[in-house]
Amino acid sequence: MAQSDLKFRKIFGDEVAVADEFTLLPRYYDELMRDVPYKMWVRYVTDLLRRLDDSFEFHRILELACGTGTIALEFAQKGFQVVGVDISQGMIQVAQEKAERLGLSERVRFYVQDISDLNLPDQTPFDLALCLFDSLNYIIEPNRLSKVFERTYSHIRTGGYFIFDLNSEYALRENLFDQDNLDADEDETALYYYWRSHYYKSKKLCRVDMWFAVKGEKGDWLRFKEIHWQRAYSIEEIRKMAEAAGWEWVKVLEAYNYRPPNETSERWYFLLRKPLREVD
Repeated sequence: MAQSDLKFRKIFGDEVAVADEFTLLPRYYDELMRDVPYKMWVRYVTDLLRRLDDSFEFHRILELACGTGTIALEFAQKGFQVVGVDISQGMIQVAQEKAERLGLSERVRFYVQDISDLNLPDQTPFDLALCLFDSLNYIIEPNRLSKVFERTYSHIRTGGYFIFDLNSEYALRENLFDQDNLDADEDETALYYYWRSHYYKSKKLCRVDMWFAVKGEKGDWLRFKEIHWQRAYSIEEIRKMAEAAGWEWVKVLEAYNYRPPNETSERWYFLLRKPLREVD
C-alpha cells in the first residue's frame, strides 16, 4: 500500500459518514480557508470599479453566496452597508456570530435564501452585487443560474454593477480541486482534508469528493465527507443569460489581473451593469 494511502487510512479510517454540501463544514470553514486572500479580493474588486468607472460611487453592497461572511465583513469594516445571502443556514449562523463579535451588526445583515429565488425584505436597491469564490459554479442547472441574473437585476439600482467569478472549464477539467494536507504536522493540525475530483466532459460537471477530519479539544475526532458538484459554463452561455435578464455586458477578465481570458485561465471575473436606460 502506498505511503499516501496509509496516511489516508490512518486519518480518515475505513468508513466516513457522508454529509450534504456545507452542512457539517461551516463550523470549520474559516479554518480551512485561512490562507485565502480575501483582503486582496476586496482590493481587486474596488480597483476594477475604479478603473472601469472612476465616477461610480457605491455604498450599499449585496453579496450573494456569502458563506461565513468574510468578504461582507471586510467591506462593512470599511464603512459600507452590506447584505449577505447564502443558502446554508450553518454558514449564515457563523457569519452572524462574526458580525456580532466584530461589532458590525448595524452595518451588515445576513439572510438564508436561495439566490435563484432572491427576495430581500429591504427593497432599497443596492449599488453593487458580488458573488465570488466560484459560487455560481455550484448552480449546476442553467435555468436556475438564469434566475440568479434575473433576481439580482431586480435588486440593483440603475447604473449599478454586478461582479462575479467563475471557474473555467479548464480548471474543472484539469483537476485543480485535487489537494490535501496529509503531510501536515500532526502536533499542530486540527483539521485534515483530502479532495479528489472527476470531470464529466459530456455533462460539463465536476464532482469533488471532500474528506475532512477535525480533532477536538479532548483529542476526539469528527470525520465526514461531502460531495460537491460544479458545472462548467462557457463565457458565451453566461453572456446570453446575463443579457436576457437585462444586464449590460461590460467585460470579462482573467481573475486578479486586467487581461482578457485565455484558454488556460483558471478563473474568470465578469462585470455587468444595469443600464442607465432600460430597454422596453
